[in-house]
Amino acid sequence: MDDKRISEIAHELAAIATAGKFYTKNKFDTEHYENILALARELLTIGTDITPEQAAELLEGNDGYQTPKVETRAVIFNEEEKILLVRDFDGRWNPPGGWCEHNLSIYDNTIKEVREETGLTAEPYRLAAVFDHRKSNNANSFFSICKCFVLCKNLGGSFVPNIETTETGYFALDDLPDINTHKCTPRELEICLKAYRADTWETVFE
Repeated sequence: MDDKRISEIAHELAAIATAGKFYTKNKFDTEHYENILALARELLTIGTDITPEQAAELLEGNDGYQTPKVETRAVIFNEEEKILLVRDFDGRWNPPGGWCEHNLSIYDNTIKEVREETGLTAEPYRLAAVFDHRKSNNANSFFSICKCFVLCKNLGGSFVPNIETTETGYFALDDLPDINTHKCTPRELEICLKAYRADTWETVFE
């Protein structure tokens, strides 16, 4: 059995156990679910460099019924159809975005991420696409992620130094810098450009 399959089994066991712990009112069942979680943690360390502590963090980050994480990416094109990208501290580029906060909508989280990473004020106006992280970006991802690409208007502002990004820039899609394909891919950006050009648009989703 390969490492990918072991990881999938570990996550499936953890999802079942975490949901069971949340819903059960039986103390004996709770103990059984705790044992399943322990086995899932052990499985995740087999054949990998993951420590037991890291396995616990990966598998038990959320309580209750396990659902995909949600990520927002703001897509802003200028009049030349160049896209706004931010440079992370790892040196690679991607559209501004990140995890959707638990108390924010897709719309509001998109605005927040643009403000924090670029200093600009954004106005979201179209959901271009919702991509599945494992299908489009990283088949071996530990998490199931719904990546929401949202077209936005730039209402003004200027770059503000922050703890996440080092600079911003507009780039043509045929002349992209070193992008972080775990966060976005040229294919995803091409679809967003089609959405930008369209008078009407049906959201692409996986």
